Amino acid sequence: MQAKTAAMVAGAVASIALTGQVFAQSNVSIYGIADNGVEIINNASSAANANNTLTRLSSGNLSGSRLGFRGNEDLGGGLKAVFILEAGIGLDTGTSLQGGRMFGRQALIGLQGQWGNLYLGRQNSMMLEWMSKYNTMDNATWSAKVHDGAFSDRMDNAIKYTQKFGAVEMATYYSTNYNGQESSDSAKVGRQYGLGLQYRGEGFGMAALYDQKQGTTLATKDNADKHLTLGARYKFGKAEVLGGYLTRRQQALGVADVRTNMVWIGGSYQITGPLQLSASLYHTDRKNSNQDPTSVIAMAKYALSKRTDLYLIASYASNKDNASQAQTLGVNGFNSNVAAGKNQFGTMAGIRHTF
Repeated sequence: MQAKTAAMVAGAVASIALTGQVFAQSNVSIYGIADNGVEIINNASSAANANNTLTRLSSGNLSGSRLGFRGNEDLGGGLKAVFILEAGIGLDTGTSLQGGRMFGRQALIGLQGQWGNLYLGRQNSMMLEWMSKYNTMDNATWSAKVHDGAFSDRMDNAIKYTQKFGAVEMATYYSTNYNGQESSDSAKVGRQYGLGLQYRGEGFGMAALYDQKQGTTLATKDNADKHLTLGARYKFGKAEVLGGYLTRRQQALGVADVRTNMVWIGGSYQITGPLQLSASLYHTDRKNSNQDPTSVIAMAKYALSKRTDLYLIASYASNKDNASQAQTLGVNGFNSNVAAGKNQFGTMAGIRHTF
């Protein structure tokens, strides 16, 4: 009996040890960002008054608030299986963002190896993954995406491939329908694809990306929204300079093409260990129109620790007096809480914690 018991115990210990070895090959982590603050903007439009001052809590000002799960498994021979499930959360209301999706920021699985990285699922376009990094505000609420929402693009039903060659990285992606279900009616409906190159050297980086979207219905399948974006950054000492150029062409059947060019430049400086100051200037030139808005965004960020920081951001959006509502730029984007033809000033202060 004692021998049988000893054998059972030895078997259980061996089983636990084997299980531990299996788990040791896998790595799963939970991570997130909690970011919330107060936003105040003037000349905010409403049904009753076009000159309101709007004060509200605003989530994800500096970084989108999120809860994520990330993992990988070593398959041997330099090959890994990876996954990301990342949910966007509005801390002001506790609701799911990205249209109410459970994992609206990212939901993907893939393989990584010496041959490159292949990902399948809902994921960032390279406008978000790369090009938003070439302005001082990254993908903050007030950033380059105020002038062009493509800087914050995510894609449903997407396949992405990336590969690095030293300091050079290439990426290409294709979505069978970037914002919904695939269509059997046409090979064009809802398609999105892109191709880019990036160089990240010591203190210097630059990237170029072409991105194109087709219309999301059978009637608009031949409509196209095309972006060609260039960005560069240079860091020296405690300072960094960032800038870029974007040219966009929107094509729709039966109407003239809409062409816009956007330029931006900015910089940041680490005043002390915890205190950083930064500012950016953005300008959009809409061809065959004099309604060309400009915005300036400045920020002071103070790190209380490696995980928690305070921030104060100010933004000013300048428009022509005769700008239509659709072409009026507010601090939160075109036709967003701003009265037609008005300039707008806004400020936000908040706290961000990462874990």
